[in-house]
Amino acid sequence: MLDRLTRYPTTVLAVAGILTALSLWAVPWVEFDYNLLNLQAKGTESVIWERRILDNTGRSGFNALASARTLDELRQKQQAFERLPSVSGVDSVLHVIPDDQPEKIALIKTFAPLIAPVRIGRSSPVDLDRLRQALANINRRLDVVAAEAGDKMPADLATLREKTAAVLRQLSSAKRETAEPVLTYLQAQLYRDFVSKFFSVQRNLNPTPVTIQDVPPELRRKFIGARGDFLLQIQPKVDIWEQAGARQFVTELRSVDPDVTGSPVITYEATRLMERGYLQGSAYAFILVGGLTLFMIRRPREVALSLLPLVLGLLWTIGLMHLFGLKFNLANVWGLPLIIGISAEFGLNIVLRYLEGRAHGGPLVARSTVMGVALNGLTTMVGFGSLMVAAHRGIFGLGLLLTIGAGCSLVASLVVLPVILRLVTREAPFAAELSRSSAA
Repeated sequence: MLDRLTRYPTTVLAVAGILTALSLWAVPWVEFDYNLLNLQAKGTESVIWERRILDNTGRSGFNALASARTLDELRQKQQAFERLPSVSGVDSVLHVIPDDQPEKIALIKTFAPLIAPVRIGRSSPVDLDRLRQALANINRRLDVVAAEAGDKMPADLATLREKTAAVLRQLSSAKRETAEPVLTYLQAQLYRDFVSKFFSVQRNLNPTPVTIQDVPPELRRKFIGARGDFLLQIQPKVDIWEQAGARQFVTELRSVDPDVTGSPVITYEATRLMERGYLQGSAYAFILVGGLTLFMIRRPREVALSLLPLVLGLLWTIGLMHLFGLKFNLANVWGLPLIIGISAEFGLNIVLRYLEGRAHGGPLVARSTVMGVALNGLTTMVGFGSLMVAAHRGIFGLGLLLTIGAGCSLVASLVVLPVILRLVTREAPFAAELSRSSAA
């Protein structure tokens, strides 16, 4: 079958050229997906809840961590972190230790003599007529204020005026026997709430400063270390799963504290290092297989021919990635060195057997070599393809990428490369004859 294909070099090379051109066009569209959530299996509960948090709050449930040795340093860092555009909030022990305590204590002492002697009497049942009259008086006064202020009337007074008028309209049509019991019950609830809060104020008219010793044990264990260091939990306002948000968040945090850590920082740095390592590994793999090929063949033209499946296999793989909507990610990018090794092995076997056949009068490429490369490629595809049964999308994507890469390399080695080798073989006698003619 492959021998028959080599009899149509124009068709084979034209199809290969079209596929290569389309793949080159698709190269800029293939992206690197930094979002680790996209690697997890669909329907994973933790991923669902993380996405809900992102959709509802605009930030992740994971936070960065920083530390401070003193309360003053803690206050300075917390204020600096809270001013950052990528930070939505900072949690620390300062939430239970008020700021400006001396000023607040002095302010409380100024109105303490007025509040301390106040006693609240019992509430009386609601009289619907008296309530209507009282609300009418309030509404009339608000009308006077609106007439005097005009457009300069404060928004809260305008809202109060509208709601007072709305309540009056409802009370005007309310029946006494149904409205008064309901309003009396509502009044009793408001009365109990007000009395509780007012008595709480009276009990705290002589406050003392809140110190670290007053912090509850649960919060002490969470925010205060054994050596007395203080913890800050910094909540992101950006999507830290995307590279742009993670870079902004980490960069801004480090402008305040270079030693900041936590899941967002660790994930961002690990992602950067892994991406760089995989890309460098791919480059090293390319250099290594190129050097080994040169060492084994030692003929520049044949070396270039043996590396042709590598180049075509990578390009076609990237083109098919765009077709399948597959992106590079931290789970599949390390498959590139494997594809490079597979492609180089296929091409090297074909070219070495071609050189042996040409030296000893054999076929263009021996059938045994073709069958060996085909068997090797198909078993490799089956092995990598078995990864696609995984529910984990990262493992599935790795299997799909390696299967596509092995298939593209196999086609380039067994279809395109033999056609080019046949053309080279035909040109060789013509070149030799031309050389002899020139010498004569």
